Amino acid sequence: MTKDHPTGDSGLYTALLALKTPDECYRFLQDVCSYSELSAMEQRYDIAEMLNEKHIYTDIMDKTGASSAIISRVNRVLAADGSVLKRVLDAKAGD
Repeated sequence: MTKDHPTGDSGLYTALLALKTPDECYRFLQDVCSYSELSAMEQRYDIAEMLNEKHIYTDIMDKTGASSAIISRVNRVLAADGSVLKRVLDAKAGD
């Protein structure tokens, strides 16, 4: 099964929804992702949290080790219409 890019049709997404705790999710992602893939996802989420909290790029670069290109990419995702990541972060901030 070769794909050029994700389609959203995989059972992966249903499996993620079945997970009950952050630890269970972490262990599942360790099972299906390489160390570098999981590290990159965590870094991007951390960047998104900081951007949502209005941190400046240089502060984010210092705290995460991310390049300005990665930070810019995450910022574009947060600014996009219908960004699920933005919705999740806003809901978390409202808790």
